[in-house]
Amino acid sequence: MSLKTILVHLANDEEHVTRLKVALKLAREQNAKVFAIFIANPVGMPPAIAGRGASSAYIAEATRAARERAQELEAEFASACSRDGVDFSWLVIEGDHVDVLSEHAHAADIIIASQPVVEHLEDRFRVRLQEELVMKSGLPVLIIPKGFDPDKDIGKHILVGWKGTREAVRAVRDALPMLQAAEKVIVLTVGADTGDALSKLEVMGHLRRHGIEAKTENIQHLDEGTGPTITDFAEAHGCDLIVLGAYGHSRWREVFMGGVTKHMLMKSKVPVMLSH
Repeated sequence: MSLKTILVHLANDEEHVTRLKVALKLAREQNAKVFAIFIANPVGMPPAIAGRGASSAYIAEATRAARERAQELEAEFASACSRDGVDFSWLVIEGDHVDVLSEHAHAADIIIASQPVVEHLEDRFRVRLQEELVMKSGLPVLIIPKGFDPDKDIGKHILVGWKGTREAVRAVRDALPMLQAAEKVIVLTVGADTGDALSKLEVMGHLRRHGIEAKTENIQHLDEGTGPTITDFAEAHGCDLIVLGAYGHSRWREVFMGGVTKHMLMKSKVPVMLSH
């Protein structure tokens, strides 16, 4: 089992080259095709832009600049794929970022996106691209942290955050190609190891039947909460990927009150694969 098609979200933002390099590296490792979709519309509006006229002018200029950047990037990427023997397709399109990516999700196994940029107070409450992709696309979404070095390994040492929920089950199933290729897998539960004990034993057996020899760990909450507990554990144990089910509680409760998913999206320094 392996990933066959990697869908990578591209736009004219600071992290787009990193996403593309990560997609290419993962494609080489998984013998997969890269489907790159460069969406020319800006991802969001800067807070300084106000008024219909100003907004229209900004969007028009940003879209023009993005299309020019897309042409340059496609040539560079095509050369890299040819050199590495990676199959790829490239699409430049205008439209809503979530809608476009979700429309093409049926032809892929995973989406690569970047960590949200939080610069203003209202950013914490706005529904974000990454959250919408996790909820709507039907695919696992690999979130790449801001400033990530694309030459670093992703998926050699994987941490699975386990809880006996539908979302966690989906996350493990979605991650099987990565788990099978990993050198080390840890299945982590946080808090009292009671209600999830049976489901954890069963999932360990399930992984073994897929040829994955994982280790189990259980730790108590840190004072900061479950999200920081998981990310601190991952960093301390040298994990290069966290696999997690997203939005086990009400999504809107997490939007307004925080939560594990929110922490992973905003704060993790380790790449995170989220499934819902």
